Amino acid sequence: MTLGVWKPASEQMLSMTGLTGLLEQLPDDALQSLDGLTADAFEAQRGWIKLPAQSWALSETLSSDQIRQLIRFFTLAEYHWAGWEAGKLSPVIPLVVQLKQRDAFDAAFRRWIKSNTDNRYLPNGAIL
Repeated sequence: MTLGVWKPASEQMLSMTGLTGLLEQLPDDALQSLDGLTADAFEAQRGWIKLPAQSWALSETLSSDQIRQLIRFFTLAEYHWAGWEAGKLSPVIPLVVQLKQRDAFDAAFRRWIKSNTDNRYLPNGAIL
C-alpha cells in the first residue's frame, strides 16, 4: 500500500491565482472587521500566515488598495481567529514594506494596524 507524502502547511505555495481568489472573497470596501467572515471559509489561506517574507514578493503586481485589503485581512484574522497567530512571520510585515516602497503607507493606516492587533511585531517586524 502506498501513501501520499504529507506536506506541512508552512510549505504551501503562494500564487497570484490564490491571492486574487482571496481578494474576491473579501468585501470591496476597506475591511474593518471580520463580521460575516468565518475562519472555516479561509482555511486554505491559513497556511499562508507563516510563509517566508520573500513569498509575498509576487503581490507587488497588486494595487496599493489590494495590498491594504490583504493587510487588513491578515491583521484581523491573526487577532480574532485561533490558529492564525504569526508573530514576526506575519504577512502584514512584507506587505507593509511594499506599501512603504510605493510611498503609500501613512500614519493613519499604521494606527489602524496597531489598534487591531496584539502582535508586537506589526506593522514593521522585528527590530534588528
